[in-house]
Amino acid sequence: MMGKSMYSIEDFSAFLGNGNADEKYKYVGVKFNPFPRSGTANINDNDIHNSYLRPLDPEVKRRILTFAANALTTNSNNPADKFQSCVVLGDYGAGKTQLLMYIKAWLRMVADNPNYVARPYVIYIDNPGVSLLEFIGSIIAKIGEENLRKYLWKNILDVISNNEDHKRLLNQYLSGYQEMGLDNVRSYNPYAEENRVSYKKFLDTFVNQINFKEKRKRFDENFQRILLEILNKSIQDQTVSYYFYEFISSDYGVNKTWEGLTNGSLKSLNRKEAKVIKYIVQLVKEQGYSDFFILVDEFEDVTLGRLTKAQIDNYIYNLRTLLDEQREWTLFFSMNPIAFKKLRSVSPPLADRISAETVWVTPVNNMLGHTLIENYMSLCDVQGTGPFTDDAIEALQDITEGNTRRFLVYCFQLIEDAAREFDSEDKRIDADFVKTHCKPEDVVL
Repeated sequence: MMGKSMYSIEDFSAFLGNGNADEKYKYVGVKFNPFPRSGTANINDNDIHNSYLRPLDPEVKRRILTFAANALTTNSNNPADKFQSCVVLGDYGAGKTQLLMYIKAWLRMVADNPNYVARPYVIYIDNPGVSLLEFIGSIIAKIGEENLRKYLWKNILDVISNNEDHKRLLNQYLSGYQEMGLDNVRSYNPYAEENRVSYKKFLDTFVNQINFKEKRKRFDENFQRILLEILNKSIQDQTVSYYFYEFISSDYGVNKTWEGLTNGSLKSLNRKEAKVIKYIVQLVKEQGYSDFFILVDEFEDVTLGRLTKAQIDNYIYNLRTLLDEQREWTLFFSMNPIAFKKLRSVSPPLADRISAETVWVTPVNNMLGHTLIENYMSLCDVQGTGPFTDDAIEALQDITEGNTRRFLVYCFQLIEDAAREFDSEDKRIDADFVKTHCKPEDVVL
């Protein structure tokens, strides 16, 4: 028979503090601990959360948002030429990812604001892959399988509905379609608005009127021919067109293409990346978006990561070619200074192309430490630096040597330590508390 627990209430409270969530941080003066325990940005946080975590340095904020705003401005000489590229530089743990999250949130809020004509579509990629095909695959994966399928079908149905030759070929399979205006009565007109809301409703208006197996077979063959003709005309490449056809063919047959598109394993698409991304951008913009932004994090994986010299040379050559051919997007690349220096040595032309603007993430100094803590305190509706005193922030800056990630890890730990130890609302996290609880060897980045 199991006896009484050997743990006392003190064993829990000494390490967990007050078990009541509403009371845990009572003496710290916050509702919850707003700091990230790992010190890293959560790429899944929502845009409102990320909008609070503004850049620490006002000059960084000014430059990054000016660049983004300029990218949203129409190029009067060539409206189709949208290409702009910015490099975000900073050491490991400097806050590059959080800056990209802030840019993403800002652009999405612009897109949702009815006062602005610009409606940017934004994708964040945290892994550029080991080849350009993987890079393109990451973009497709972020759009999502269902969204891409929906965009493709919308484009195809719009083309069919506005092309008399396509309609004439398909209409022979209708037994006499009619458009009904009464409620609860099915419309047999495949081109009626209610039947173009999805490909399934569109196809059903034909299939429901085909009574013979042989006739259905002929319909499928003609419909396939139309799909490939539309895709070929849009993409101008039969190989790429066929893969997009294979992708949407799963909607009325068998498909094995999505995984290949997203993981970069379709080797027959090598050297055709520009065709793929150009069509992807076209589909997205047909949904009402004015601009296409891609935020590429951890780009040092390409120049300083797991790639061989041959792979690096191949990746960089293909990326340079892609940027020359595809000019309908705006790019942000983040990497550390060593990686950018390596990129310049391997391909000066590519380094120049992607760094029309170069923004350095500023290390945390005493003034920026105040701003960093204020940003996070605002997440829990606390004004200013909350329980942190000025000398505590100065002590943190000294211990962390300006590294943002390490600074945030300590802030999280200090809030937890204070929650366990404070027994009065008069207590503060001061320099002595910091020096007692923070040891440089405790945090390894």
